[in-house]
Amino acid sequence: MDSKWSRRTGSLLLLLVSNLLLCKSTASLPICPSGAVNCQVSLRDLFDRAVILSHHIHKLSSEMFNEFDKRYTQGRGFITKAINSCHTSSLSTPEDKEQAQQIHVHPGIKENEIYSVWSGLPSLQMADEDARLFAFYNLLHCLRRDSHKIDNYLKLLKCRIIYDSNC
Repeated sequence: MDSKWSRRTGSLLLLLVSNLLLCKSTASLPICPSGAVNCQVSLRDLFDRAVILSHHIHKLSSEMFNEFDKRYTQGRGFITKAINSCHTSSLSTPEDKEQAQQIHVHPGIKENEIYSVWSGLPSLQMADEDARLFAFYNLLHCLRRDSHKIDNYLKLLKCRIIYDSNC
């Protein structure tokens, strides 16, 4: 594998992630006015900001996935291979809203938590074009899937904490 190919692949991956985070003129605004001392923000305002950002990230990840799918993967049958191949699939998450509502929220850090690690980087560096395209497809598919889950769970958490589950 030549280093020129690795640099191009790494640059493309960096570009994709950068676009997700920076496109559409998204800029974060300060929570407190500059120079404010003892600035306090309500929990409701923090949840509002988090929900807006998570929804925007999910929207961007969906757009990226759809654009990549339309341009590079038509007719290759990647969706059948990608269905359960996300590295985060092993993490225990509720299947639907009803299951999510049964979860009890406990603040604090879990000790010895096991985190899944994405192992697709070598596939992005392969000489086989189908393997590279599938690796990108799968990465974007999983990002879209996971950003959707986070968006939904964050909205559910906001509903529970801010509105005492009355929403």
